[in-house]
Amino acid sequence: MTDKNLEKSMKRAHSGGTHHFLKTKFLGLIGEIYKYELEFSEECLNPFKTVQGGMIASAIDEITSISVNIFTKDEYLPSSTDIHISFHRPLLLGKVIGTAKIIKIGRQIVSVEGRLISSTGKIAASGLHTAVLTKTSDINKNEKN
Repeated sequence: MTDKNLEKSMKRAHSGGTHHFLKTKFLGLIGEIYKYELEFSEECLNPFKTVQGGMIASAIDEITSISVNIFTKDEYLPSSTDIHISFHRPLLLGKVIGTAKIIKIGRQIVSVEGRLISSTGKIAASGLHTAVLTKTSDINKNEKN
């Protein structure tokens, strides 16, 4: 991964609203694991004062999608076909660590595992994200039309 390719991926990630809402920060690549910091605000809380499940799913979608874009050097973005989330324990307001690992990438389909780790260091949610690979060059063309 070159700095120029990473810069392109981060620019693309910053163009999305979810990235700003969750204050997503790419921390680095450790082996095959992409590591992120995310922050859940009060707007993400349910009546139990824990992070709402849909917000957790959005966070896992966010980090797995950015990871695919980084891995492909900004040549592809994933278009979700399925995302399955398991909730292991509640998440509270504030910062969490997210990790993503590309399980399998083919010519058209990618499968990525995502995890959110609580401030206490325990896995709070995990997910398997499957998606069709969409060329960023096609997305760029559509933006110009």
